[in-house]
Amino acid sequence: MSLLSSLGWEAASPAVRDVVPSITRGNNLVVVVPPAPVYVTPTLAGLIERRAESGHGILVIAPAPGLGEWGALLASLTAGLTPPPLLALGPRQAERFLRPGTGASVLVASPATAVTLRQRSLIQTERIGSVLIAWPELWDDADALTLVLQDLPHEVQRVIVTADLGAVAPLVERHAWRAMTVGMASPLPEPAGPVMVVEVPWGSRADALPALAERLNVDSLAVWTADSSRHEELRRVLAGIGSSISLQVGKPAPAAQIIAFDPPTPDRLVELLQAGGVTLLAPPGTERWIARIAAPRQSLVLSGALDASNVELARRRALIERAVRDESLDEGFLALAPVFDQQDPASVAAALYQMWTRLPRPALAKQLEASTAAAPRSRIWVGAGKRDEVGVGDLVGLLINELRMERSAIGKIELRDTFALVEVPAPEADRIVQALSGRTLRKRRLVARVDRKP
Repeated sequence: MSLLSSLGWEAASPAVRDVVPSITRGNNLVVVVPPAPVYVTPTLAGLIERRAESGHGILVIAPAPGLGEWGALLASLTAGLTPPPLLALGPRQAERFLRPGTGASVLVASPATAVTLRQRSLIQTERIGSVLIAWPELWDDADALTLVLQDLPHEVQRVIVTADLGAVAPLVERHAWRAMTVGMASPLPEPAGPVMVVEVPWGSRADALPALAERLNVDSLAVWTADSSRHEELRRVLAGIGSSISLQVGKPAPAAQIIAFDPPTPDRLVELLQAGGVTLLAPPGTERWIARIAAPRQSLVLSGALDASNVELARRRALIERAVRDESLDEGFLALAPVFDQQDPASVAAALYQMWTRLPRPALAKQLEASTAAAPRSRIWVGAGKRDEVGVGDLVGLLINELRMERSAIGKIELRDTFALVEVPAPEADRIVQALSGRTLRKRRLVARVDRKP
C-alpha cells in the first residue's frame, strides 16, 4: 500500500479500496477503468501481493498497441521480484526465457504471443495462480482467450480489466465465475467538453509534450497524469523549454491549459474542465473511450514530435547503411552464420538493432555523435534573419527543443539580414526542411529549403 501511496494513489479511492483487498483474497474480479495500463497499477499491485503468499505466477494478456507501456509499470511494482517479470514483445524473444523448468513471476504478452507460447507449452498452467485479462474488447482475436485459458484449473484467479462492461459480459460469464465488479459506474455519464484531442503513439507521448506546449502557447500549463510513475521522465523532457509547466496528480489545480497525459475517467474529465482548457492525448486504443466521455472534440494535428522521431531514426539508419557500405562485415557473418540457419535474417537484424539501442545512453549517444561528425553535411536555407530579430540561439533552440535534434548534429550557422544558413547532416536535410517549414519564430512564419548552391 505504501508503494501505491508513493505513486499518488489514495488509499480511500475506489481504485485501491475496492480492488486490492478483493484481489489479495483470491476473488475473481471485473475492474472497469479507462484503457490505459497505468490504471492497472492497483490491480497488479494486489496480484503481486497475493503472489508473495502463494508463489504462483501471474499471466497478463494485454492489447498489442500499448504493450510497451507495461515495462514502466512492471519496473515500478516488481523491484527485487524473483524470478523477474517478463514483458514478451514477441514469441521468439520470450522463448529464450521460458524454457521447460523456468518461468517468470509476471508474464505480460499480447493475445497473439500468448496463444503461440501456449501452443508451444511455454506457458505452464500449473505455475499460474492469477490471470489478468486487459481490455479484451480491444483485441483483434476474439478466440485468443479461449485458446490460452483452455485446461486452466478453475481455482486460478481471473481478473478482467475493461472500459466497456457491456462488451465483455459474455466473457465474464464464461471465464470469471462469481466475479465482483468494481470501478467506474455504468452507464457512463453524458460526455463533457469542449476538449482538444491529439492522436499520438503510446511511446511518443512524452516526446510530444514540448511541441504541444509550443502549439498551445499559454501563460500557465499543466500536465495531468493518473499517477506519478512517469513524472521523473516528464520533468526531463520538459526541462528547458522556456516556460513553467506543473505536473499534477489527482484533482487538478487551475491552469490556462491542462494536458491529460493519460485518458481520464469521466468524473476526472469534468474536474479537469473546471480547472482550465483541456487537451487529451489519444494513443491507439483510446479513441473510442475518448469519444464516449468527451464532446465536443477538436482534433489537433501535431507533427513536430513525429518529425523529431523521424530525424532520430534517420540518423540511426544512416549509421547502419554506412557500416554496410564501408566496413568489412566478415567477422559478423562468421559469428551469425549458425543463427541465420535457424532464424529469419530480418528478425536477427531487428534483434541486433534492439540490443544496440538498449546500450547505455552515453554509449549510444557517443556512436551517434561520431556518426554525425563523419557524415556529409548539407546547408539549409531558412527564411528568417537579423532583420527579423532572429539570433543563432533562436535557431539552435528551435532545432533542439522542437525537432529534438542533438546539439552535436547542428553545424555552422551563418546569419544574414534576411535569411540564415544552417549546416545539418545530409541524410536528414530533407526531413528537417519539412519539419521547419510552417513553424513560427519571432512572429515570422518560416520557409525552409535545402541550399543547393556550392
